[in-house]
Amino acid sequence: MKGLICGSLFTLMLTTSAAAIATPVKYTQSDSDTHKISQVALNVNVPHITNSGIRNNTHFIRVAVVGMSLEDLMILLPSQMERFNAVRITDQSGKEIAGKIEINKERLSISFDEPVNSGVSLEVQITGVQRRSGSGNILLYGVTAKRVGLEGEIPIGTARIDIPDKG
Repeated sequence: MKGLICGSLFTLMLTTSAAAIATPVKYTQSDSDTHKISQVALNVNVPHITNSGIRNNTHFIRVAVVGMSLEDLMILLPSQMERFNAVRITDQSGKEIAGKIEINKERLSISFDEPVNSGVSLEVQITGVQRRSGSGNILLYGVTAKRVGLEGEIPIGTARIDIPDKG
């Protein structure tokens, strides 16, 4: 029981510290607008998921590499996933990013041949995804990374894939 409580507290601290890295920035519209509106925008300076979805039989997760370069990317596979055919990683121009891919039942690990530099947007494409029957229409992929110069995995976020109903 003590281990469960300690583990839960650690997870809570890790989640809140990752969220605290985003810095609020004051945003004001230009003088040409008839009404001035003050809004708060976030200046995110850490790797984060920018989009995820499905194209045909391919699930994709887009990650903006911001702040520091990435050495590795790890994706926890949804429990509903039965299997998939292949994984492809590309940059924003569609050029393939080289790396070693290791897959086990619960996790997909990508070790890039060369670190992916800050400012690059990468897309992980998982093709031929097959789910267990009756497993629901929402798949959640947990994404973490190893950044150059830091030990351990850094949480990036959770990518949500909504599977359309067939009908």
